[in-house]
Amino acid sequence: MFYQLVFSIFIIYTQAKEENDLHVVFDKNSKQFFEKNEISMIFFYTPQCGHCERFQPEVEKAAKQLKEEGFVFAKVDGHNYKDIAKQFEVNGFPSVILSQDHGKKYKKFEGPRTSDSVIMWMYEQLNEGTKELKTIEQIKDKISKSQLMYLYMAQNDEDRGFRRYKDYSHAYGNLEFYHTFLENAQQELGFGPTDSLVVYKKYDKSPVVYQPKQIKVSDLKAFIETNQFQRLHEYNEDIAKKIFKQDRSTLILLIDETQMKDRNAHDALKSISLDHPHEDHLLFIKCSITNQLFPELQKQIGDFTGTPALFGLQKYGVYKYKFNQAFTKQNLDQFILDFKNGKAPKHYKSQKLDNPFYSENVEILTGNSYQKVINSSEDWVIFYYNSFDSEHLSLLKEFAEISKFISQISKVKFAIADVTQNEFSDFSDPTDIYKIRLYKGNKSYTKFIQKVNIIQRERLINFIKEHSNHEFNDDRKNNHRDDL
Repeated sequence: MFYQLVFSIFIIYTQAKEENDLHVVFDKNSKQFFEKNEISMIFFYTPQCGHCERFQPEVEKAAKQLKEEGFVFAKVDGHNYKDIAKQFEVNGFPSVILSQDHGKKYKKFEGPRTSDSVIMWMYEQLNEGTKELKTIEQIKDKISKSQLMYLYMAQNDEDRGFRRYKDYSHAYGNLEFYHTFLENAQQELGFGPTDSLVVYKKYDKSPVVYQPKQIKVSDLKAFIETNQFQRLHEYNEDIAKKIFKQDRSTLILLIDETQMKDRNAHDALKSISLDHPHEDHLLFIKCSITNQLFPELQKQIGDFTGTPALFGLQKYGVYKYKFNQAFTKQNLDQFILDFKNGKAPKHYKSQKLDNPFYSENVEILTGNSYQKVINSSEDWVIFYYNSFDSEHLSLLKEFAEISKFISQISKVKFAIADVTQNEFSDFSDPTDIYKIRLYKGNKSYTKFIQKVNIIQRERLINFIKEHSNHEFNDDRKNNHRDDL
């Protein structure tokens, strides 16, 4: 009884009392205040400051509104408690600070000294966080409509775990967080009395329940982050950013949802994805050919033969791998393993292109036809160009004329390769300057060296004669010179 009384007195002494919805923070209770509140707003003032006196009513209005929305606003006498002001680098008064991560991070408000400005500024710094659902009907409606959502069921807003949950909900802008204080929520939704936090995933086994004996901040954060991705996503703009801007390894299935074989492939991949519940570094994606983003995605991947088609993407979508077997569990498991280890069959973007000029002597290469050419036993001269570069395009006619001339006196073959629309297995050179290679069988090639976007006709002809394995039937055969 004695220890309980002492503990109660200690709590009362160290708790920050409220004045007009502002928690009064001073040196004796500041540590407890920031330990309790991961996120808070702080008003620094001095008693003799006229600007502070005029600003305080607006701060109190903001504090009242934010309190109703679950936020904490405090005030600190910066003149008498200089150490707290120094902690937040407050050198002038009045100042409003947004404290995050229990005071370890902070930002200073800058703007008009009105309650609306303070509130709007705070929301700009934070995400909205968890929202309250007040009826079972609201909860079920959200579950039916959300792709992925978290729901915390607490007795009241004093629940310690709920406070942690609420704080963390502000840290994830792309997730949906909800809570309810309904007494019968667990029972109505089919949970036990100790179940508090669940995550619903529309395309996954659902729900996932968090059942700790005691909620720990580290465990709560791990649960949120582990479950923040449903295992099989619909392709959308956010997913595209994760793949092509944030370097997320991805398995993406392209399907025609009207076809039974495609739906079976979808179900097979969905089932496999659930065997990898904690591998959030690996995204499982499906994209229907009717998806409005499909044309842009196809540009990234290139042409492919029919659906269903499964690809693995790595390194911002630069490295591509293609699944070429039946959609069975064994085959998919092996492909995923090979994909992780970089051993899956590589895929190169391949786009069918129109001939930019008419020439029967020049072949237009795609990612698919390229391998056949460079593996050929014949001699090939390949012109690599950027189709968005007008200088490169202006050189295609000259290259075609040279190919016509060489074809009349030798068996050397010519091709062009658009590096912006296709990917080629052994080519990763920068294309500010066009590139030319002469392949002499078995992937062996010699580079034609040039430093400007101009084709020197005689120099290129001499280069081909010098390095080709073929004979040249013209009078200049033995008179050429090496200009390299």
